[in-house]
Amino acid sequence: MFDKRSIYSLVTTLCISIVSIGYAAAKPYKGAEIYSAESTKYGRYVMRMRMAEGSGLLSTFFTYKNGSEVSGAVWEEIDIEVLGKNDAYQMQSNIIVGSPRQTTEGLHTASQSLADDYHTYVLEWTPEYVAWFIDGQQVRRINGSNFVTGLVNPQSMRFNIWASTSESWVGAFNPSILPVYQFVNYMEYYSYNTNSKTFTFSWRDDFNNFDTNRWSKADWTFDGNYVDFDPANVVIQNGTLILALTTENAKGFSGTVPVDGNASSRSSSSVVSSNRSSSSTAITSSTATSKSSVASSSVASSNPNTTGGQCNWYGTLYPLCTNTNSGWGYENNRSCISRSTCAAQPAPFGIVGGNSSVASSSIQSSIVPSSSSRSSISSNASSVASSISTGGLTCTAKVVNNWGSGYQLDVVINNGGTTTVNGWNLTLTFSENPQRTGGWNATIGGSGNTVTASNVNWNGTIAPGQSTSFGLQGNHDGSFVVPTCKVN
Repeated sequence: MFDKRSIYSLVTTLCISIVSIGYAAAKPYKGAEIYSAESTKYGRYVMRMRMAEGSGLLSTFFTYKNGSEVSGAVWEEIDIEVLGKNDAYQMQSNIIVGSPRQTTEGLHTASQSLADDYHTYVLEWTPEYVAWFIDGQQVRRINGSNFVTGLVNPQSMRFNIWASTSESWVGAFNPSILPVYQFVNYMEYYSYNTNSKTFTFSWRDDFNNFDTNRWSKADWTFDGNYVDFDPANVVIQNGTLILALTTENAKGFSGTVPVDGNASSRSSSSVVSSNRSSSSTAITSSTATSKSSVASSSVASSNPNTTGGQCNWYGTLYPLCTNTNSGWGYENNRSCISRSTCAAQPAPFGIVGGNSSVASSSIQSSIVPSSSSRSSISSNASSVASSISTGGLTCTAKVVNNWGSGYQLDVVINNGGTTTVNGWNLTLTFSENPQRTGGWNATIGGSGNTVTASNVNWNGTIAPGQSTSFGLQGNHDGSFVVPTCKVN
């Protein structure tokens, strides 16, 4: 990473003087940053964001130990950074620790532009691990290591949009594309209990106004940045935080806020449209250093020890906990939600599948990896199995993750017929025991080398020319053959 972080207020007189000197020659372009009054140690940070597109640009959320920039101080920071170049398909994850600073950049490529729609970004920080998620899919996890253990102090929460001078990193900045914007629909924070190892909901900001008790607006800059941060480029409109990057003479925002059709709100149970389409994002990940430990899995996987379905958490599916009685938990190497916490949500959200009487909205969760996914970490076999037709339905199994000892499949059911199908079931035949560890968006069973799957209540109807999908994951002994799929 490059020298790119802000000189923050409330540090030392020397730092304030440096900022003042920097403003003696104001920059012609203006970005935006907000930072929290609260500093937290550990937690689950959830943001619904639509990022900026354009070479040289970065749209971010990050946690930051105040004062890290002071000479001689130990740096502590965790990043979510979307690079605007190449149509904003890539997000960088990073932890920065130490003095001198050490970084562990990971680059994650999505199946669609992160500037074309809103997506749910999650950062989980605990004493044991740091993990990043996009639309419910875990894209990176660092267990232990000096990067995780080096995060010992509370950190503030920050969003910003800026333009880097490092062309080798973010591409060449082209001011002619201005203005550009980062949109934030909401943010949620969950505290972490180190004894029970669970997350508990603390607060949510829907950005219906700018809460000056929670946030402040930056008015500084730093080396390697083409822009000054200007409070005028922080705007609240239509329940959305807008961070603008503009020229000096065109600050602020006067356009139309793009609608987040997949968003949900605690203040209204009717925000999620019952007929929305899935905006799933499959991710391919690469890491710039061997110092980090990365595991590829999906937060959406069902807990194999539960029989009560999953939790539709404000439009996103998560597994239900087995041993956690309240709040969020972490079981079987993934986040989960306790039954009591899930069931307390307003309709149409709550427990879905299993024997639950709680209805789900008829959406396809954004947690489902896209059937057109470009995500594939490594595989020793063909990534797609042949499909077998029954009537108008065909099914295809595709590997979207294979991390050496485990796999993740995306199974697509397509209606190539002329009539609408109401209900489906199929059989996957593996070359060996599939060692299932989870699945989502289907009722899954089977024995031996076969897995059976049938629709759940919101994805059983498939119109002609349309398709639906579900996910499955499990373990293997180092080699994996994609199963054949047959619609029954």
